[in-house]
Amino acid sequence: MHEETERVDFSELTEVFGLESFLLKSVGITIGSSTSHLMFSQLIARRRDSRVSRFEVVEREVTHRSPIVFTPYVAGVRVDTEKLQNFITQTYRDSGVTPDAVDTGAVIITGYAAKKENAEAIVNLFSQWAGKFVCATAGPKLEGMMAAHGSGAVSRSKETGKIVMNIDIGGGTSKVVIVKGGTVVDTSSIFVGSRVIAVDHSGQVIRIEESGSLAARELGIDLKLGALLSVSEQKAIVDILTNSLFELLERKGLSPFTQSLMETSPLQYRDPIDIVMFSGGVAEYIYGHEKSDFGDLGPHLGERIKQRIFDSAFSLMLQEPAERIRATVMGAAQYSLQVSGNTIFLSSPTILPKRNLQVIKVFIERERPTAEWVEGLVREALSRYDTDIFQPNHPIALTINFPTETTPNPALLRSLSQGILSVLEGTFTRAHSIVLIFDIDIANLIGNILAEKLGFSKDIICLDGIDVGDLDYVDIGAEIESSRTVPVVVKNLVFLKGAAQREI
Repeated sequence: MHEETERVDFSELTEVFGLESFLLKSVGITIGSSTSHLMFSQLIARRRDSRVSRFEVVEREVTHRSPIVFTPYVAGVRVDTEKLQNFITQTYRDSGVTPDAVDTGAVIITGYAAKKENAEAIVNLFSQWAGKFVCATAGPKLEGMMAAHGSGAVSRSKETGKIVMNIDIGGGTSKVVIVKGGTVVDTSSIFVGSRVIAVDHSGQVIRIEESGSLAARELGIDLKLGALLSVSEQKAIVDILTNSLFELLERKGLSPFTQSLMETSPLQYRDPIDIVMFSGGVAEYIYGHEKSDFGDLGPHLGERIKQRIFDSAFSLMLQEPAERIRATVMGAAQYSLQVSGNTIFLSSPTILPKRNLQVIKVFIERERPTAEWVEGLVREALSRYDTDIFQPNHPIALTINFPTETTPNPALLRSLSQGILSVLEGTFTRAHSIVLIFDIDIANLIGNILAEKLGFSKDIICLDGIDVGDLDYVDIGAEIESSRTVPVVVKNLVFLKGAAQREI
């Protein structure tokens, strides 16, 4: 890192104008069903567009990693926020970084910790940094996408043009993501994980998840809390769970038992896979970096998966990822300040500002899309980001992109507005505001059409000319009256750069 690089206070939006590069101190905090950890980093962002204040992270350095700890719970149900706060406070002390010195960050809440009561309590811990931090509550599909970015699967696919399958195996689930050309094309999740059953040092069962119960029942094992579970019984349960995982990975028909373990729909993508990577806690055992026993199925699951890999066609595809258990965000880089021009639409000047809106991308690749086709694309995108789980209280910005040189025309506007309205009426009936971002100048036209159809039942914000990507979040500032424009800060989740190079 270059110490002379200037730091910027993004609370003063105008400070980035005129700069060529700047330094950000960032923190990524991951709170999952089983484990939690923090990662501190320094990021250098450099200007990539001379016309506007758009920057790209060109250097990233991890300055401190916390220990990986079991997420603390009260009575096994609710996250113990006091213990979690103590862990975070101690990690800040160990890093030598004070909270005030952190410019930006991301809190990622996954799995059981993402349940409504837990997520709200965790977000409240970071309320004092509401403007700086992205707080993302991730369902299984979004969590899988983040893991694919964090493991290096996405960058590896983009760099090589290969089709990469990333399997992120945590405590309760395995998230499977297929990446083509650097773009996630399919996701799935199954309840196979290391802590679906846990035992103490004597072999007595201290934790049972539903998938662990289903596996034991399938094998005729009497599984209950406090009972002894032998090593041979643990291995038998691991065998049947591994079989189900590989049924999903091989993309063939699923047995009734495997169907009972599915958290989402199975994989639909059918083209051949070039590279297979594993991330998550169990990946530490698969690649031989962890030997310790934490009282769960992790060591047996890692060993059995490794055996299955080398008994299958996957043996020629397996590569080690850039990150395994820490395949998650380094933080968030608040490095793009953009301006949406005077073709915007605001149903009221008082509805801004808005903060931390999750970007949901939709690409309209047809020149003459039908309303039904637009509706299908939007619903598919919403499902891919798990908004069907967390709506209507999950603030989003739906960004709609078009092929280069697309020209607005009445048929396009009609199909877009009708398709969006169909989604709004069926999915977002209780949402108070609608935020749409376009990459062509149609914001005012679409905004007026929607306002006419919806009346004053919802706040409508339509912007254009804003460049956003997957896993971005945006802050939309209040309208600048003199120019009839609004400032938009784009916050990008940042992952360790680089993909796997070493084959196993």
